[in-house]
Amino acid sequence: MSAAPNLVDLRELAVRLAIAAGEELLARQRSLSIDAAGVETKSSANDPVSAADRASEKLIVDGLTAARPGDGLLGEEGASRASSTGLTWVIDPLDGTVNYLYGRLDWSVSIAVEDENGALVGVVHQPRTGTTWSAVRDAGAFRDDQRLGSLRQASLESALVATGFSYLPDRRAEQAALLQDLLPVVRDIRRGGSAALDLCSVADGTADAYYEHLIQPWDVAAGALIAREAGAAVVRGPETAFPQGILASTPPVAAALLELLTRRSV
Repeated sequence: MSAAPNLVDLRELAVRLAIAAGEELLARQRSLSIDAAGVETKSSANDPVSAADRASEKLIVDGLTAARPGDGLLGEEGASRASSTGLTWVIDPLDGTVNYLYGRLDWSVSIAVEDENGALVGVVHQPRTGTTWSAVRDAGAFRDDQRLGSLRQASLESALVATGFSYLPDRRAEQAALLQDLLPVVRDIRRGGSAALDLCSVADGTADAYYEHLIQPWDVAAGALIAREAGAAVVRGPETAFPQGILASTPPVAAALLELLTRRSV
């Protein structure tokens, strides 16, 4: 029977690889744009992927394979490996590809490691600012070296709410209809373009809530743990109101926001 993993070591590995991947992405960003040759699309014409996404994932996968060869892998750009240790790394090598290709700041590298109970460690790194958020299950969340956890006691009408939109036109229309209900009863809406960073914004108080009804596991695996360890209420997964999505919020607004966001089918 293998020894229990050292969670501090797993966090340090994830931080090191996220920063290295960020440096790779920064070096490549100078020669890329949304119209560059070689930029392809995935689920729709609005869902781009570039050689930078793939290079970042390869760097992370190579590092994990060298350090933890028995662990499983699940990556946005195709990394997949069964686990022989009970641990699986969930990787978004570039969350916010549209922002990245437009030269904007809001993109990130997200790395989590999960066991059968969910995320053990989560790391989100924002290369353009050098900021790193991290969390270890039951041990708190941090922005760089600052412990997080004093979330704003917002009311629904004073809440700044982050969200994201689908790449598919029909679903975007449904999301726009939901915003008609939401926008009049909250402080304002923000759409940053990186789910991982949106969850970190809930964790560090730069937003009061974040939701999406349909999201991929690599988008939120790390950020959801960071938000939860900072004290946010997180609703996600089977047998919840967000079976394919996520709601993370400061606890005082969770119930009201949940009721409002589940009135419509999105």
